[in-house]
Amino acid sequence: MIFEFSKKVKSKKFKIIFSNEQIDNINPYKLQASMQQTHSTNVKIVDENNLVSIDTDGIFTKNKDISLKIKTADCLPIFFYNESPFFIGVVHAGWKGLKEGIIENACVVLRSNIKDISSVQVLIGPSISQKNYEVQDEFIDYFESKFIASKNGKLFLDLQAIAASQLKSLGVANVKDVEECTYENEFYHSYRRDKTSRRLRGWIYYE
Repeated sequence: MIFEFSKKVKSKKFKIIFSNEQIDNINPYKLQASMQQTHSTNVKIVDENNLVSIDTDGIFTKNKDISLKIKTADCLPIFFYNESPFFIGVVHAGWKGLKEGIIENACVVLRSNIKDISSVQVLIGPSISQKNYEVQDEFIDYFESKFIASKNGKLFLDLQAIAASQLKSLGVANVKDVEECTYENEFYHSYRRDKTSRRLRGWIYYE
């Protein structure tokens, strides 16, 4: 099944598409860049000569002929796009990446390629919502209290709000969330719900 979120992007030229099937490449006319995601904070720029990135959780490109691929099953798929100069990226961020600085590292890459990153737009794709993401007491030490809700003695973390707050503090204010919960939607793969090894596959590319 295909899920397209391109309409949430201001420009009709940028495509953001997901599949819950094991599709290798959503657009056969594009080269595809992918990453071996390890919950790291490593972010890389890719081109036609290095399409597979090892131990990496964020990839960006200036090449309009490349699509960027991500796999998720509750973590945040964070898509970046900028028209002029052209620059797209995708970051895989769970609580560990958000805690240890993957957003900051992504913004370093943005600043090295775009003079004014306030023009950059961001879309957070399907991911687990706060009400379904229970965490342990130590998370109080990791994140500000405003991102943690308490209910019936349990704590729940808002990953999307953390990412948006970090981005805005670094100069990227145009952040949207598709507000689709992987835990609640049975058509999305969710590790927290099913302990599955299956992953949603997502892509961003320029049509």
